[in-house]
Amino acid sequence: MKKKIVKILTLLLCVLIATSLLNGCTTTSTSSQKEQTPSEQQQEEKKDEQITLKCFSVAGPYTKGDFNDLVIWKEYEKISGIKVIFESAVSTAADEKVGLMFASNTLPDFFFKYNMSKTDLSKYTSDGLIIPLDPYLKEYAPNFSKYMAEDPSISKNIRMTDGKIYSFTYLVTAAPSRISPKMFVNNKWLQQSGIEMPKTTDDFYNALKAFRDSDYNGNGQKDEIGLSMESPGAIYTALYGSFGLMTRGIAGGKWDIDEATNELRFVPVTDRYKEMLQYINKLYSEKLVDQEYFTNEIAKLTAKANQNIIGFSFTHNNNYFGDVKDDYVTLPAPLIGPHGDQLYVGRTVPVAGLTAQITNVNKYPAETVRWIDYFYSEDGIRLYFMGIEGETYYIDENGNPQFTDYVAKNPDGLNMEEALGRYVAWSGGGNPSVADDKHFGNHLIPKITVDAASALLPYTPKEIWGSFTYTPEETKELSVLQQDIDTYVDDMTAKFVTGQESFDKWNEYVANIEKMGLGEYKKIVQAALDRYNQLD
Repeated sequence: MKKKIVKILTLLLCVLIATSLLNGCTTTSTSSQKEQTPSEQQQEEKKDEQITLKCFSVAGPYTKGDFNDLVIWKEYEKISGIKVIFESAVSTAADEKVGLMFASNTLPDFFFKYNMSKTDLSKYTSDGLIIPLDPYLKEYAPNFSKYMAEDPSISKNIRMTDGKIYSFTYLVTAAPSRISPKMFVNNKWLQQSGIEMPKTTDDFYNALKAFRDSDYNGNGQKDEIGLSMESPGAIYTALYGSFGLMTRGIAGGKWDIDEATNELRFVPVTDRYKEMLQYINKLYSEKLVDQEYFTNEIAKLTAKANQNIIGFSFTHNNNYFGDVKDDYVTLPAPLIGPHGDQLYVGRTVPVAGLTAQITNVNKYPAETVRWIDYFYSEDGIRLYFMGIEGETYYIDENGNPQFTDYVAKNPDGLNMEEALGRYVAWSGGGNPSVADDKHFGNHLIPKITVDAASALLPYTPKEIWGSFTYTPEETKELSVLQQDIDTYVDDMTAKFVTGQESFDKWNEYVANIEKMGLGEYKKIVQAALDRYNQLD
């Protein structure tokens, strides 16, 4: 009997041990299935914690009050669940401030609405201070990725020399914002003169003479200015194409492709450039063009326009003409030059700068990428540019957003930018978002400016360059070559135009540029162009 009991107990013990071992194995297997990688565990933990990020941004000219107090950020914190603490600076102080951040290694988690140069981005990425975005874009930036998939030129213009993407960009798809300057004329003066709308550079010269010698503003003085601009470069951009120059747009600096040879050329040493300067010199010496145009800016242009003394103007939009803005109409086409050229080169690619980057101190890169990407969605674009529904905009019966009277017809006489100043951050540019027609162009750009851009668009080059990307070694060489040569060109251009230097010295001017290292300069730009073309 005792033997049977012992056998039974022994058997039970074996079963218990086996069951225990089996359970142990099962538990181990289940535990193994639930085990997460460190990154997955971190993601789970992050879901339950309040994320706070530090950011540096540029406050635009119409920003009202503290950048942190803009209504857009309070609204977006509710949507994203992420709190962002901004440090900001005005545009003129931003580069110095950012430089100090990198030099002192006191970096924010990310930069947003800060237009970082490709030279600086190349340096900071080489030092590992700015991280690549490629690992995050597909999963966390579907909206931005969609734009890149639809338009390969976007990726082409933001990739660095290692082929990686380190920055979001300001996408400008509204045509009026991508064509600048536009060409305007005081239509009242034109009708008074009996002159037809100029078609050629010769017609334009004759119209300017008529305006200069008139009293079309009726003040009893011959104070009319034939042509004025918002900046010194506007006259060159408006006339390059009439002389067959800058055939790939103006983002390539002073380089383009010679259509006759299909080779890279440095525009300021060409005979056509000399012809263009001789033409502008004629306008300047005969006082047909604003004698202050080398120091002109928007405020000065507006002040002169308000005196009703400007005939033609090359500028971004007619709002700069102040009280007489409705007197102006657009030229229907660019001017035909002496060799029959009728090109307009003031069009840019949709990429308008490198405007949002993530630093290596950021503990939440994926969440930051998602936070930025929202502003490339339709809801995000509307929030970014139009503000708050019911306060600054409403949705009309056709489903389109429209500004409320507070913005469009402000009771205090504020213009649109001023009325939006405490709501949104976009003034001043550099926006990591999309300036499209639906939320930007159709509301914030005057109709005449839209018409001006539409008139010029068919005459713009088929291929437009963005800015090139250089390696750190190339950047080091360019820092001397480009600085010296471009500075000399700009100085001599001004002297040729104003008559301080005779065109008899043109050959000497060209020889000096060649001695300064134009050949080496061209090799570097050609290498960058070759890389740029390979990104297609």
